[in-house]
This record gives sequence, structure tokens and C-alpha cells, in this order.
Amino acid sequence: MTEIIKSEPLRRHATGMHIAGSETVRRVSRMLGWACLGLLLFGINTVLAEVAHHAGVVTYVFTRTLLWSIVPYLFAFLMLHRSLHLPAMEGNSLAGLASTFPFVALLFVFAAFHIEYSRGALLLSYVTTLAWIWIGYRRYVQNYVPLFGYTDPHTLEQLESILAMPGAAPPSPTRFEPIGSLEDARHCDGLMVDRSTTADPERTRQLAQYKMSHVRMYSVERVGEMLTGRVGLAHIDENFLDDYAAHYLYGYLKRAVDIAAVVCLAPFVVPVGLAVVLAIRLETPGRAIFRQERVGLFGKPFVMLKFRSMGVDPSTTAQFAARQDPRVTKVGRIIRKYRIDETPQLWNVLVGHMSLIGPRPEQAPMVEEFSGTIPYYPYRHLVRPGLSGWAQVQQGYVGTHEETVTKLSYDLYYVKHCSFALDLLIAVKTVRTLLTGYGAR
Repeated sequence: MTEIIKSEPLRRHATGMHIAGSETVRRVSRMLGWACLGLLLFGINTVLAEVAHHAGVVTYVFTRTLLWSIVPYLFAFLMLHRSLHLPAMEGNSLAGLASTFPFVALLFVFAAFHIEYSRGALLLSYVTTLAWIWIGYRRYVQNYVPLFGYTDPHTLEQLESILAMPGAAPPSPTRFEPIGSLEDARHCDGLMVDRSTTADPERTRQLAQYKMSHVRMYSVERVGEMLTGRVGLAHIDENFLDDYAAHYLYGYLKRAVDIAAVVCLAPFVVPVGLAVVLAIRLETPGRAIFRQERVGLFGKPFVMLKFRSMGVDPSTTAQFAARQDPRVTKVGRIIRKYRIDETPQLWNVLVGHMSLIGPRPEQAPMVEEFSGTIPYYPYRHLVRPGLSGWAQVQQGYVGTHEETVTKLSYDLYYVKHCSFALDLLIAVKTVRTLLTGYGAR
């Protein structure tokens, strides 16, 4: 079982002062202040650049580029703020992503509108933004151990059952403290409550008082999601489907990004694909492209394409790939390690069967089996399956029923919280997978 850190009740100084807001609100305010303080760095850089310009050291373009860079700096902090629902253990990736993406976008703007800019000034601004965001995130988010209050000890037992999953990464460190008064609640990041508890008038009035005093409240399941990046499967939120419906417009935008990305990648992928086809045919007889029925969006079947990485055996039934699987060929081990075998699925992305980011599609017999043993399994088909997903970058391949349950908890987290920020984080972590071969079988 995962150990939960229980704190002793904090000793408050009886000053009689009315403390406004919760600890979460104060931390957000500090992060906002940190962002505003960073603007002073840009101001100092701009003043120094203007002095250097008058001295003939740099051109006016250098100063103008520094001013342009304030826009991606502010957007980086906004993007980071919108990503704070993700586990704090992803801090380094989030800081790098939030800093890099806006500056890359600014480069495209410069190129598209033929705006003259200084590479040195842009690099200086990017390094400044990256360092400032990384320091701020580590100080106020990643290294901060959040404190959640609770009124019912039973909620801790519920949380333990959510955190204890085989094959899952350990949760972020967190403290928990029993709450006996409004003053205690204000010093916590949030109050963890059990939504299944029978309604009680006194409890309802007490929670209303906490809420009116800006104390944030989270269900046990939501706390588990924030600490692990997984959804607890013992109880799915009643609002799960409503949360998914909120991403309606996001789905259309994501589809447009998928098509554009495939078109841009085609000139690089096609030559590599031809070389892989030749290598496969030279090693073993049979077709180089492997076709298999998988289950896609809303449970509709489609034919998924892959480069064949195993020997041809028509009698093989649906099963997991084992570690050091003897069916995998020599070429197959290489292309599976670096996920090159998945590149034909770019065609599936282009025609709409799949997306670049989403839960990996499973074989139809496995879906039928898991749907009968795991009640919430069909929920993963509420979004388009993907080339890479949250479960793949967090867990890698799975080989047992228990690991499949853990994988589902990651997949449902993505279904519930899918966003461009999460997609970009998965893309960054996928690059790590492609370079290291993490989780390959």
C-alpha cells in the first residue's frame, strides 16, 4: 500500500485576525507575483539593449525583438497555469514545454509575416523565460508539499485504494491533516471530502461555510488524480461524461492539427518507410505491412497498419507481446524499440481512424474480454485512439490483466483531462521514448 503522510494538527497563534483566502489562493498569488517580477528582467534587458544600441553595439532590431518576446513570456506563464492540474512530478517537462512552445510560435509568426528579428535577442529572451519559469515552478509548485484537510478518516482509506495500483508510478508527496475549524481549513490547499457520504444538514452547512471562505474542496477521486495522473476505477465521477463534452471544440481543432502534422511529416517518413520495407522483406518472407482490426472512436472497428515485426503465423490468436518475445525478428526488435513499426499508422491518422495523441487502440477480442471484466473499460473509446498516449509515456507496454487495469486508469485520465497542454506534454515525452526505447517489447 502507498504510505500517506499524516500531519499533526498545526498550532495556530490566537491573534484573532481574520485570515482571508486559502493556501491555494495564496500560492497562486505568489506565482502571479513571480511572473510580474520577471517582467522587470525584460525591462532591464531592454534598457541595457537600448544603451548598447546607442553605443553602436547592437541594432534597433535587437531591442524590438526583446519587446516582442514579452508576448511569449506572458503566454508561457499562462500555459503553465493552465497545466497545473497535471501531477507536479511532471514539473521539468511542463516548465520546458511552457517556455519553448510560445517562442517557437513566435518564430513562425516572424517567418509568416517576414518580420525582421534578432536571433541573439530571441535566444536571450528564451533562456531568461526558461530559467525564470523553472525556478518559479520548482519553488511554488514542484518542491511544495501540498496539505489537504479532511473531516472523516474514512476518506484516507479511500485514497489509499486509489493510489495502490500495480505497475504505476509513485504519487507525489502530500500531507493530510484532520480539520476541526474554519481556521484550520484556510491553512490547507484544499479539503478532501467523500461525495458518497449521506447528506447531513450540519455537515452541509459546515461545507457551505468553508466554501464561502474560499476553501477549495476536492473529492477523494480528484485528489488521487492530482497526485498520480490516473483516474481511480473504483468510482468514476458522475460528471465524467460532462467533462468529456466540454472538449467538443477541442476535438475539431485537434483533427486539423493531426492532418497538418501528417502532411508535414510525410517527406521524412516515406523514405524511412521504404527502407524498413526492404529490410523486412530481406529478412523474412511475407508482407511488410501488417494489418489488424482494432477498436476505435465510439467502439467502431478499423484496420490498423504497422510494419511487420514478427514472423508470419496465421494461427496466432490475440495476445500481449512478452518481454524478449521469440516471435519478434531481428529487424522487428529495432523498429519496435524506437516505435518505427508504428509509422504506417500516420495513414490511419490522415483518414481519421486515429489521432497523433490518444489511448492506444486494442485488438477487438481483447476489448471484448476487458469490457466484460473491467466495467469502465469502454470509456476509453470516447476519444480517438492515438499513435502515442498518456499511458504509453507513463507506463510503457503492458503484459498482464493487472497492468491493463493501471493502463486504463491513465487512459481515462487523458479522456477526462485532454487538452492541448496535455497533448504537448505527451508529445515531448514521446520524443524521449523514441530516443531511449523506453517500455519497448
